[in-house]
Amino acid sequence: MQSGKSSITQLFGAPVQYVIPVFQRGYVWTLTKQVGPLWADIEDRAKKLREHDAQAAQVGQQPLRPVQKHFLGSVVLTPVPGAFGRVPSFEVIDGQQRTTTLLLLLLAFWHAARQLPESPVADMLKSVLHNQGTFAQDSDGFKVWPTQAGRAEMRALLQAADIASIQGAYPARDGRKRLERPLMVQSFLYLHHACLAWLRGVELSDALAAQDERSLSDALIYAVAHDNDVAAIESELPLLPQRAQSLFMALQSLVQLMTLTLDAAEDDPQVIFETLNARGEPLLASDLVRNFVFLEAARRGLDVPALYQRHWKGFDEQADAKGAATANLYWREQERQGRLTHPRIDLFFYHYTVLRRGEETKVAHVFQSFKDWWRSAPERDIDAELARLVQSSEHFRDLVSPDGSDDVAEFGRLMRALDVFSFAPAYLALRERLPNGSPELKQALGDLASYLVRRAVCGLTTKAYNRLALRLMTEIQAAEVPAAALRRYLRGLDGDTQVWPDDRRFGAQWLARPVYLELKPARVSALLRLLERASRTTYQAGIGVPLASTLSVEHVLPQNWEGSGYYPLPTHAPIPMEADAPRELTTDEVQQARARRERLLHTFGNLTLLTQPMNSALSNGPYADQYDQNGTRTAEGKRSGLRDGLLSLNSWFQRPEITEWNDARIEERGAQLLEQAVACWPHPPAESAKISGQQVAAGVRENPTP
Repeated sequence: MQSGKSSITQLFGAPVQYVIPVFQRGYVWTLTKQVGPLWADIEDRAKKLREHDAQAAQVGQQPLRPVQKHFLGSVVLTPVPGAFGRVPSFEVIDGQQRTTTLLLLLLAFWHAARQLPESPVADMLKSVLHNQGTFAQDSDGFKVWPTQAGRAEMRALLQAADIASIQGAYPARDGRKRLERPLMVQSFLYLHHACLAWLRGVELSDALAAQDERSLSDALIYAVAHDNDVAAIESELPLLPQRAQSLFMALQSLVQLMTLTLDAAEDDPQVIFETLNARGEPLLASDLVRNFVFLEAARRGLDVPALYQRHWKGFDEQADAKGAATANLYWREQERQGRLTHPRIDLFFYHYTVLRRGEETKVAHVFQSFKDWWRSAPERDIDAELARLVQSSEHFRDLVSPDGSDDVAEFGRLMRALDVFSFAPAYLALRERLPNGSPELKQALGDLASYLVRRAVCGLTTKAYNRLALRLMTEIQAAEVPAAALRRYLRGLDGDTQVWPDDRRFGAQWLARPVYLELKPARVSALLRLLERASRTTYQAGIGVPLASTLSVEHVLPQNWEGSGYYPLPTHAPIPMEADAPRELTTDEVQQARARRERLLHTFGNLTLLTQPMNSALSNGPYADQYDQNGTRTAEGKRSGLRDGLLSLNSWFQRPEITEWNDARIEERGAQLLEQAVACWPHPPAESAKISGQQVAAGVRENPTP
């Protein structure tokens, strides 16, 4: 390894190209986290240089202490074997974000300095922006050659005639619609206006206005993200050639990098890549995995670009509306699972590593665990392993971003609603073994859904799910018939920490538990939606079921039932056959009736779904329409409001005998929904699905579970 110091202008001064390997991540630096602080460091050195020069002019020949240099970090390079007619090149093992941003800074400075016709700075900068000469490939003219996802932006920026053409090619909005400028373009625009501000004597750290905590940098960041034409800062001020010279001299002598050039025979790029990431965007586990796998492929002499194009490219890039390659932001988006929030791609690699190793791991240890698994075999088939990994990522995407209404999509929505992604490796194991749409996969997902739903409705703990899901995954992987193994394993579990509740226990909780309060509305909505899907006729099945996020849970008996005045408690007991008049309830009996109603209020029997939230007046109104003595309707009732053509779930309320809503009706509907629930989430043997919900409810009432 050879080390050396280099200024920014020296880094790009010689004919050289810094190649970002195709398997590295694209440009990810943001204005707030990296580019803004980088500019602040450079601006500070240029400011100190001007102060030093001013002092030197005052003291004459008296020597002054030199201005302290600023260290930007390191760049790790490995030489690329040369070829006739090609520019000398190096692969950037670490520091690609920094290297790219520094070239963007020089380009931004050049565009600003061009507005100073009497200054030589623009010509001095131009000589370091491009490799001059005739080369075998036109790409050799670029000082930095990014991954495929950034090449279009790099070409556009370096070949643009002016700033207006760049802003026009990459607008921030289309009318009122917000557009996302590529990060590389955002960095360039920010740095260009930062340079112009410096030339005018304005520092971006200055306050935007008096009594305003925001800085000019904050305002510029906002403008780059939101304005098609980013307005220059203090544009009425003149551009000063002396300040251009100070900035150039700071870049030439006061800002330094450490360059480390590896010896291909002695140095391990992977080890260095894992340990060096100073001041950069923290590496994701997926970044480390990608570099580990592709550097291994390079060691074996495999065609790395072909492997990348065939397998990994989809993680980094996608085609835009015009077919051009652009960064694939899907896998970088944050996803919450349990108490943790991570980029989606890291969550995938977490579950995939558990799947491959068959052992629990921590999110922070994903890369090391993956590497341990990879090295547990003598020499893995990289092409086959990458193909298997990508297929599993597609299965994972089906789970966390369900689209459509097939069994897999509905299972994914259920997993999200119940937040039980500890079972994701078991799901991935099923998808590896069973084709989508097969009866076996349908049975397996149905059994797992039944297990999770029944335990959720019964309020049973999820604390043992990590270990249980791991054992289940192992059973699936080892079984000749995975669906049968899953069912056999779940049926064999006992004890409250892992039992699969039977119909009696499930039914008791379905009828009595205040699920709206204890299971939470989002989960209640998801379960009712699945019942809606399961209960549809063949004709209705062709109509898409609205997503749970578009549905609202409605209490048929209002939560404020007492204040509404329409749902009084009974005051008299039913008339016995031997009595002539009803008996008035005692105080204790009235309290019991009140307690019973409060218990039933938040049970499934009193809950339904609506595609539009019922307005508050109707929600707290009477159940049936109200009419005056002339037959004119004076008030619309909830029953009319529940007439929702998109949901068959609410057709029950339109039955002619359901003319009032009371405790008995809640229990009756709860039993009717339970019948659907037992069929939707059966407990094997399959005959249990044939048991009537009314029978289950009757059995529960006769022998209630404590």
